[in-house]
Amino acid sequence: MDPKHIDKIELVYLKKEDHSCICSLMEDEYRHLDDSSWSKEEFEALIEKFPNGQVAIKIDGEFAGFALSIIVDYTKFDDTHSYKEITGNYTFDTHDDNGNMLYGVDVFINKKFRGLRLGRRLYDFRKELCEELNLKGIIFGGRIPNYGKYADKITPKEYIQKVKEREIYDPVLNFQLSNDFYVRRVIKNYLEGDIESKEYACLLSWNNIYYSKPTIKPMAQKKVIRLGLIQWQMRLYKNYEEVIEQAEYFIDAVSGYRSDFALFPEFFNAPLMAEFNHLSEADAIRELAKYTERFKEDFSRLAITYNINIITGSMPELIDGTLNNVGFVCKRDGEIEKYAKIHVTPDEQKVWGLKGSDKIKTFDTDCGKIGVLICYDSEFPELSRLLAKEGMDILFVPFLTDTQNGYSRVKICAQARAIENECYVAIAGCVGNLPKVENMDIQYAQSAVFTPCDFAFPANGVKAESTPNTEMILIADVDLELLTELHSLGSVNNLKDRRTDIYDVIKVEKN
Repeated sequence: MDPKHIDKIELVYLKKEDHSCICSLMEDEYRHLDDSSWSKEEFEALIEKFPNGQVAIKIDGEFAGFALSIIVDYTKFDDTHSYKEITGNYTFDTHDDNGNMLYGVDVFINKKFRGLRLGRRLYDFRKELCEELNLKGIIFGGRIPNYGKYADKITPKEYIQKVKEREIYDPVLNFQLSNDFYVRRVIKNYLEGDIESKEYACLLSWNNIYYSKPTIKPMAQKKVIRLGLIQWQMRLYKNYEEVIEQAEYFIDAVSGYRSDFALFPEFFNAPLMAEFNHLSEADAIRELAKYTERFKEDFSRLAITYNINIITGSMPELIDGTLNNVGFVCKRDGEIEKYAKIHVTPDEQKVWGLKGSDKIKTFDTDCGKIGVLICYDSEFPELSRLLAKEGMDILFVPFLTDTQNGYSRVKICAQARAIENECYVAIAGCVGNLPKVENMDIQYAQSAVFTPCDFAFPANGVKAESTPNTEMILIADVDLELLTELHSLGSVNNLKDRRTDIYDVIKVEKN
C-alpha cells in the first residue's frame, strides 16, 4: 500500500468484539493449519487475563495487524516446550502476572499493508511493555516457513545459519533477526500441523537490558552517580593534623553537593616528607609510610561521617620490607578495601625502591562496580580490560604527574580506557610546587571525567574538566543506565565485538 494514501495509523488495545475481524485476517494466512484462527472463547480468555498485552494496528480504521502475548514464569518451562504447552492448551492458564518473561503468542500483518514496517511497531510495543513491567525479556517460538523447501538437503540448524548469512531468505526469521532477537535453540514439534516449517521452530529471545532483579532492600542501587574530584594543591604542612584537616574540608565540600564518591590524587600526602628531607629519598618515603594506617582509619571515619565513598588516592605502605603504592576504597557503610599500583615507573623504582603489586580486582559499592588504577597503571590497557570483564562501571585514576607531557599520557590513555571498555573514567591529580621535598618539585594536573563516545554522551568524550593547575573540586554526574544501553545498543559495541576466538586477556593468579 502506498503510504501517501494513508491518513491515520494508530495502535489500539484489542477488545472482545474484535474477534471476528482478527479471525478473518488469520484464516487466509494460516489456511494450511488445521486450526487457523482463535476461537471466540480462546480470544476472550486472552483479553480477560492480560488486556494490556493484546494490541492491534489500525490504518484508516481498518485492522492492519495485531500482536498477542502473555506473561509466563519461564522457570516452569524448558527450551523444548511446544506451543500447546506454553499456552496451556490454548486456555492461557499459563499466564502469570508475577511471571518473569513476556511470551509472544502471535503476530500478524495483513497482506494488504505489508511493507510499511508495521511489524516493527508491534515489536517495539512489546519491548516497551517488557521494560515497563520489569520483565527479563521476550521469548517465543518463531516459525521457519521456507524450511520445507530445503528440508531434504539441510538440517534446521544449517538452515538457520544460512538465513543469518543471507544465503537463504525466510520471511519470519529474517524479520526477527533484524529486530534484535537471537536464536536460542531449535525446537522440534513446536506447532502441530505447521507443514511449511516441518513443525520446527526457532526459540527466539530478546533481553531487557533495563531489567532489575526485585529486591527486599529498602533502597535500590543508584543509577545516576555524582562524582567529586579533588584537585589537590601541594603545599607545606606543619603536621599530619593539618593534612587531614585539609582533606576533611574537601570531603565536606563535595559531600555538601551530595556526591557519592570523593577521589583524591596519588601521593597527595607527600608534603609530610618535608620533615624527613634530610634523609635519602628512599628513607623519607618509608617514613611517610608510617602515616598510612592512620590515614586509612581517618578516611574511613570521614566516609561514615559525611555519608560518602572515598577513593583515598594513594600513599606508600611498607609491609615486611616491601614498599608498595596503595590506596583504599573507604565506603560509607564502614567497609574498607585496598587497591595497589601494579606498574611502578622507572623513577619510582630507582629513587624510592617501590615495587609493583600483583593484585587487581573490582569493588562492589552502593553505586555500582568500580575499579581503581593508580596513574601509570592506566597506561596499560590489559588492566582495565580485566576490570571491564568483571563488570566495572566507573574507573577511578588517582595520578601524580610533574610535566604536561606526563599528564597527557594519563589523560589520553584514560580517554581510551573509557571508549574501549564502555565505562566512565574519573582522574584526579595534584597541582603546584612542593619545595623542601626531594623528587617532588613540580606537579601538573587537569582533573576530568571521561565517557565513551556515542550519541548519549558528549561528542568528545569529556563529561567535565577542571581548570588546569588550580586547586579546586570538580563535580560531575554519570548515568549508569546509559552504559547499559551502550553495551547493547551503541553505534559500536567494543566489549561485545571482541574477537575472543583469536585473542583474550587473562588474569594470572599468583600465590
